[in-house]
Amino acid sequence: MKDAYQLSKREQRVMDLLWEKEALTSVDLLEQLSDIMPNATYVHRTINSLLDAGFIQECGSVRHRTQYARKFTPCMTREEYAAKYLVRHGIQRKSFGKVAMALFNETQDDQNKHTGELIAELEEIIDQLKLQAENEK
Repeated sequence: MKDAYQLSKREQRVMDLLWEKEALTSVDLLEQLSDIMPNATYVHRTINSLLDAGFIQECGSVRHRTQYARKFTPCMTREEYAAKYLVRHGIQRKSFGKVAMALFNETQDDQNKHTGELIAELEEIIDQLKLQAENEK
């Protein structure tokens, strides 16, 4: 059985587009992914696979020429997907600090321009966790 949180190359590209643009139809996907999906069959198979796995959901339809096309939206954010993927592959809560530091080191720019912003974000997360812990008591 396929790992529920391991996307194929085609699925990953579809999800990347949906995470960037929110809601797209199969026609939109075919137009934007013609390099890896040369016809509608590939698009429909990929959409059905993502629907079955719970990655995307229908969110309406739009008229396209003489027919209606379903619109799709992601069921989780890119960050939620990454978290589920990491947990599925053995990264647990006790590794959070190390993962955050590795991610920072992997994505930092040469001038460290955004270090202050990251520190402020992490401080905000810590404050939220403290508040959540106090409310659970």
